[in-house]
Amino acid sequence: MPKRDYEISESAEELFNMMKNEKKGRFRDRLRMLRLLKSGAAETMTRAAELCGVARLTAVEWFHRYSTGGIRELPQLKTVPGRKRRISGEAEEALIKRPAEPEGFGSCDEIRIWLKENHHIDIPYKTVHKTVRYYLGAKPKNLLPVFPTYRSQLIYSFNRDLVLLAAF
Repeated sequence: MPKRDYEISESAEELFNMMKNEKKGRFRDRLRMLRLLKSGAAETMTRAAELCGVARLTAVEWFHRYSTGGIRELPQLKTVPGRKRRISGEAEEALIKRPAEPEGFGSCDEIRIWLKENHHIDIPYKTVHKTVRYYLGAKPKNLLPVFPTYRSQLIYSFNRDLVLLAAF
C-alpha cells in the first residue's frame, strides 16, 4: 500500500500530552492513532489500525471524523437507535387500560391472544411476558405495578390491623 501524507494539525508531542491526560480509553485510542500517523511510526492507515488494535475501517472512520471536524469531533461516539418495540404505542396504551375492565387478563397467553385479535400483533409468549413484567412493571393477574415498598406497607398495615383486632 502506498504511503499517504495525512493532514494532522497537532504535533506528535501535543497529541502525546493529550493522550496522557485523557481519562476516556476510547478517545485515548483515537489520539494514539493520530499520533502514530503524525510521528511516522505507522506509515499506512492499516498499520495504525493494527497498532491500535482496531479494524482498518474503524481507523478510517476516526480519521475521517478528525479531518472533517477536527480534534473536537473525534470523541463523539456513534449512537445506535436500537430495535423498534414489537408492541406499538397504541396497543400498549390499550393494554394498560384493559385491566380497568372487569374481565382483565388472567395470564400472558391471554394477553398474547388479545393482542393478536384486537391489534393484529402476533408475538411470542416470551416477548409478551418480558414487556408486561419488566417494561410495564406489572403482573398479568392484576396488571398493577409491582412495588416492593407497597408490599411491605401492606404487611405492616395487615399486622397493625391484626393487633387492633386482637385488642377487642
